[in-house]
Amino acid sequence: MKEILKIDNISKIYQAKNGEVVAIKDVNFSIKEGEFVSIIGPSGCGKSTLLSIVAGLEEKSEGKLYIDGEEALGRTDKIGYMLQKDSLLEWRTIYKNVILGLEIKKIKTPENEEYAKELLKKYHLYEFKDKYPSQLSGGMRQRVALIRTLATRPKILLLDEAFSALDYQTRITVTKDIYSILKNENVTVLMVTHDISESISMSDRVVVLTGRPATVKKIYDIEFDMENKDPLSVRESPKFSKYFDSIWKELDVNA
Repeated sequence: MKEILKIDNISKIYQAKNGEVVAIKDVNFSIKEGEFVSIIGPSGCGKSTLLSIVAGLEEKSEGKLYIDGEEALGRTDKIGYMLQKDSLLEWRTIYKNVILGLEIKKIKTPENEEYAKELLKKYHLYEFKDKYPSQLSGGMRQRVALIRTLATRPKILLLDEAFSALDYQTRITVTKDIYSILKNENVTVLMVTHDISESISMSDRVVVLTGRPATVKKIYDIEFDMENKDPLSVRESPKFSKYFDSIWKELDVNA
């Protein structure tokens, strides 16, 4: 698999009244095409700041960022971003919500509209295309938000605590659905989460950051001996608790 994202010695320094604040320091890692990688770290360490830098929403202070082999110097259409809330527009139908990104990026071609419809059909939402967001469950809304992002054909999908607004039971079910969609579409994913179990159950690798200033403390390769891995089945594996305990210890700032 080819390298699609490279974070090379990235640092972020903020100017405060009492001097400089170093939020991120010399962060290095890369992601291969089709990988699912999670970032986890202590609260307030700079996980979302790093994701914003990758998205081109925030400028880095030092270092370089490469996307699909080219240095990224700002926003790029190669990145798709899903936030904590689904942000569906209540006055637009499900279909109109799904094609919103195509309209904003001025790429609402017949071909792209057909692709959006195919995604809705493939993931059992086409029959709801004329409904409104208020008529859907929380899990269905999240799937619509994902399809809206995938409709623009991003090279890399960024997830920023994308399931945290859901209740626990819905969250478990939705992670399985979302994981299945992303793997079926062979989407490269970089996810920020505070949930250790979520990071282990969905990821090929987990990047553990230190407290602020955030730097990479350890990277775990997550491997389970099963053919059809999904976020529910892996939780029953003896390996799951071992990964959990190890990552928990890495996050223990008092250790």
